[in-house]
Amino acid sequence: MEEFINTLDAEKFRRTNGVWNSLMLNDPWSVGYVTTLIELKQFRTKEEWEEFYYEMGEYRIQSLNNLPTSTVELLEDEQLVRTDRSKVNQLSPELKGINTQNGRTREQLARKGKILYDNVKSTIADITLEECIECVRFRVICETWNGIIVREKNTINTLKGIFPDYYFDKKDGDFDHQYAVDYEMKKDSEIICGIQIKPISYTFNTPYLNRAKSANFRKNAAYSERFGKQVFDIISKSNGEIQNPEIIEQIEGLIE
Repeated sequence: MEEFINTLDAEKFRRTNGVWNSLMLNDPWSVGYVTTLIELKQFRTKEEWEEFYYEMGEYRIQSLNNLPTSTVELLEDEQLVRTDRSKVNQLSPELKGINTQNGRTREQLARKGKILYDNVKSTIADITLEECIECVRFRVICETWNGIIVREKNTINTLKGIFPDYYFDKKDGDFDHQYAVDYEMKKDSEIICGIQIKPISYTFNTPYLNRAKSANFRKNAAYSERFGKQVFDIISKSNGEIQNPEIIEQIEGLIE
């Protein structure tokens, strides 16, 4: 899949990173668990992922509509986790989830860009508000997508090293959407198994993620019924390091 390209000045982008982190604008309180959100659906293009993130931001706004004004003000304070974490900790899981389990709109990301701009404009020469807004967009949306892409490529390279006599057939978007299978491991034309490549966050338990897992389980079952093969979840880091080696042992058991 195509990656997002960072068109910002590399030095300006690098110099905003420390402030971005110190302001905690990257915290799930501020932008949601983006690595979880990107696993909720199968996206055919990077543009579909970006639009979904914004749609989840609109859903978040709807969730705020019937809340007391004082609660909305807390949830809309993107830096509350930095300035007064105790107030965040006192909220119910349901209220915290409004922030952590949803995306943000374009306008809300722009607001974070304004906060970033106000904190770097005196130290980074010639940086503009528009550049800071793009810094936020790229870190939240683009780096998340690119990280998943990099993880997938590196993980397949790891698997090729473990199983040099087999090949890994990348499935297209329609197949992936129907069966939740990223790759098929094959020997010649024989299918050994289906494979999903997931980040460590896929092992977490959240309402949205649990629903996604249930959907994937149903899709995997349909795959097994049609092709007579198992589907394995490979949990890996972005460098391709596999975090559940017991799955490798199970795959090895299929070919011994």
